[in-house]
Amino acid sequence: MGARRAGAAAERSCRPALSDSRRRHPAVGPRRTLATAAVAALVLSAPAWGTACRSSGSGGSAGPPVGQPAPLFKTFDLAGRPLALADERGKVVLLNFWASWCTPCRSEFPRLREANQSNVVVLGVVFHDSASSAAAFMRDHGATWPGLIDPKGQIADAYGVHQKPGIPVTFAIDGQGVIRARHLGPAADADVRQLVAAASVA
Repeated sequence: MGARRAGAAAERSCRPALSDSRRRHPAVGPRRTLATAAVAALVLSAPAWGTACRSSGSGGSAGPPVGQPAPLFKTFDLAGRPLALADERGKVVLLNFWASWCTPCRSEFPRLREANQSNVVVLGVVFHDSASSAAAFMRDHGATWPGLIDPKGQIADAYGVHQKPGIPVTFAIDGQGVIRARHLGPAADADVRQLVAAASVA
């Protein structure tokens, strides 16, 4: 019974509170114009796959299959700068789906900060969160990588990331734009090293 309650609590911590309208609509207030522009600019090169990720652990099935090209996209970061996944070709990319309300996501930030160096690029897609909350969280936790807005969840859909059962989810993409590994749930130090290693082999 205790394990079941703990599991339910962990799942709730990985999902937005649906009573908070700001979390259902990622961009609010002064960021609304930026979000509207991103909707027009967003381009996906592949349809959505399968089912949602799990809130913890590395089991389950979600998103495009490992070994297949990563869905391309164009959007804006939280500072309003345009960014395209294709621009990172030639580098290892850790594509992380996260939110400021996601408790397990917080533990990943120090590890992602260490990984975000030289030939490894971390991109954080903001999932069902307000731009203001996400930007404040990244600033307070010393994030050194861009937070990417996803106003209508098109990037999340393309990678099979959904509200239930939740986030975080991290994809390792090699220099040729191919997905080499996927981790569902909060990534420990060893998990981040494995993700980088998997995408560095090709």
